[in-house]
Amino acid sequence: MIMRIQQIKSQKQNPRGMTQEQYEQYQQAQQQAAESQTPQTPAPPTYQQTVDQRNQAIAQAIQDEHNPAISSENVTPASSPTVNQNQQQPASLPMNSTAVKDEADLTEVWKKLDVKSTVWTLLIDDQAKVLTVSEYIDRFQKQGVKISHPPMHYVQMIDQIIQTNPQMLNRPFSELIQIVAIVDYDFDNGMDKDDLARKVLGEEGYEANKKRFTQ
Repeated sequence: MIMRIQQIKSQKQNPRGMTQEQYEQYQQAQQQAAESQTPQTPAPPTYQQTVDQRNQAIAQAIQDEHNPAISSENVTPASSPTVNQNQQQPASLPMNSTAVKDEADLTEVWKKLDVKSTVWTLLIDDQAKVLTVSEYIDRFQKQGVKISHPPMHYVQMIDQIIQTNPQMLNRPFSELIQIVAIVDYDFDNGMDKDDLARKVLGEEGYEANKKRFTQ
């Protein structure tokens, strides 16, 4: 009687008359087929990938609307910061440092950046770049302009922008920092940030850039 009950159960579970091994193989094949039809959810981007994509989008917006040059003649949010000759300068880098190519003193680099940003490409060490951006952010803050994003954020933005639009390096570095901060809605001088972005990017560039902050 017990064997008869087990036989009935086996027939109900295996109505195709397969052997137990064949039935298990059949179930495994069915499961694999179902899994293959289930769409795989793509892995979400990492934080760094999101940052890189956003910076690249901002760089592209600047290049598309104002290549080869950006006009900021009407943007006067603050007077360009200048170096106070009496203020204490940071210690010079050691002569054998790899932070600055052919330069032994960051203050000398900054004096050149006050005129033209081409010397930025001589900075081959991230620490030197961070110190440089931090110096210019501090100068803006002394002028009453708040820039909140960390210096490394702008190091990455500037590196990406000059790859696609190297003509930007013809500007003083203070203007370069001002432009990328305005486009990134991080230049707080009391003026309307949308108006500042329009003056830098133009109407079409402004609209395209604005969408990236509202998505």
